[in-house]
Amino acid sequence: MDIIEFKNFSFSYTDHENTLSNININISPGEFVLLCGPSGSGKTTLLSNIKNEIRPSGNSDGIIYYFGQDIKRLDKTRSACEIGFLFQDPDQFISDNVLQEIAFPLENIGLSSSEIRKRIAEMVAFFGLDKQLHKHINQLSGGEKQLVNLCSILVLKPKILLLDEPTSQLDPIAAYELLSILRRLNEDFSITIIVTEHRINNIFPFIDKAIFLENGKIKFLEPPHKICIKAWKDDIFKNYIPSVAKIHFLLKSKYDILKEYNIPITIREGKQELNYLEKLNKTHNKSFKEQYTPNNKSSNISLYEKDFNNINIKLKNDLIHCKNVWFGYEKDNIVLKGVSLKIGSGEFISLVGGNGAGKTTLLQILSGILKPKKGKINYIKNIKIGYVHQNPMIHFTQETVEDELLEPLLKVFNIESKTKNYRNQNQSKIDEFIKLFELSKLLKKHPYDCSRGEQQKIAITKVLLTKPNILFLDEPTKGLDPVSKVNLAYKLKILKKNGLTIVLTTHDLDFVAEYSERCLLLFDGTIQLDDIPKAIFANNSFYTTSINRLLKDFLPESITIKDVEKKWNI
Repeated sequence: MDIIEFKNFSFSYTDHENTLSNININISPGEFVLLCGPSGSGKTTLLSNIKNEIRPSGNSDGIIYYFGQDIKRLDKTRSACEIGFLFQDPDQFISDNVLQEIAFPLENIGLSSSEIRKRIAEMVAFFGLDKQLHKHINQLSGGEKQLVNLCSILVLKPKILLLDEPTSQLDPIAAYELLSILRRLNEDFSITIIVTEHRINNIFPFIDKAIFLENGKIKFLEPPHKICIKAWKDDIFKNYIPSVAKIHFLLKSKYDILKEYNIPITIREGKQELNYLEKLNKTHNKSFKEQYTPNNKSSNISLYEKDFNNINIKLKNDLIHCKNVWFGYEKDNIVLKGVSLKIGSGEFISLVGGNGAGKTTLLQILSGILKPKKGKINYIKNIKIGYVHQNPMIHFTQETVEDELLEPLLKVFNIESKTKNYRNQNQSKIDEFIKLFELSKLLKKHPYDCSRGEQQKIAITKVLLTKPNILFLDEPTKGLDPVSKVNLAYKLKILKKNGLTIVLTTHDLDFVAEYSERCLLLFDGTIQLDDIPKAIFANNSFYTTSINRLLKDFLPESITIKDVEKKWNI
């Protein structure tokens, strides 16, 4: 019997068109299922309808079955214990320390003290949390917080785990560790897992099948290898397959011998395919590897000095000059240690590094939200600064998106009331941003009713209407699907071309490699590296893109698909 079955299921929020339409899905016990699709396609809505305690308000047709029983009629205790839900935000805590947080759900269902201690002991031993057990929640890294959240679900012994973008706020290494734990839970304990995730490269090798949603309908539903074949032929969904598979299809356009059924989805499989082609080409004057490896074998930063000068980031017109800045939230928690940097007009800069490296702190100090404990920051005269928080809902105070966009104009022009005349006079000021960020269909909606990607666009637009010289974005790609990331990058490039300076923090190394012109790697409170992305990622083994890890022996300087297409002349 299927653990979950969607039978002709449709759902719509009150007074809105269907978010989900005629969904039919069968999920067997022990399956690992991935949900993909553009922002607003219905992924989170589908996931949350499986969990009674957080099921959204709205109108539904059809039935969701849990082991053959209508899920809406499921016993409350059984629903709470057997169906676990992990949110994307790690800061979902009720208690002060790790032990109390893990114990809380067990106390909630009335277990004895001895049973609670037994379950916690087993969980702590399994995940190696003994050193963190008595720590305050605020002392944990993002990855540790998400692990504690997962443990507080697992102590209830669930049969199915629902996860809504669980790695969106984690650095690449912590994200991979969490996904590896999920794989172990699935393989060793046969826990059914349904997850929405945009880090396709990491999770695709783990899944049994993928479900691609578009406009609330199922576009594709196949095992991972088969779905790559279908998605590659689709202009939108080709962005939702692993980089390794994309390289396969590029190679296939040059080598007919590569069959579709041999599509690689892991780095190991991809390298096996490249080595196969290497052996195949040994009969020619040049091997496959030699055809695409640069003659200059010294791959180091000096190779990129010419490129660095060509992309026009010489800092001729400094907007901000940060000198020997120190900052700590507490005496024993020094976050920034003597940071110095300059930000020039028209730059596109990304700050990267692990959770707790100081990226957000540095961003808030540069934007003036925080004041350094030591050091100095000089700003160009009359500079206007815009800051977009990593949680876009912090920016929302109005009932509709339209009113949200009008609010910054009220402040800029010192107008006290939103009269109809005022709306008519100033509508042109926001029309260009409504068009640029495609917000016209959202104007009458409440911001909280919009998808994560839509909320991000609204928040950015709202800040841009204050006409800043420099825009600081904290994790703008968090929770965005691959297509939304491309659209965001395109819009940021247009704004940059019109003179806007952009500084952002992100864990998305592929986004940085593709679109940033300058990358700052933070480590232990200092700027460890400051260069173009290619100079940084091409010399790293672990903290780099999937493309570079795959092709390091063949195209050591390639970090993006575009680099590969250029080298291979495809």
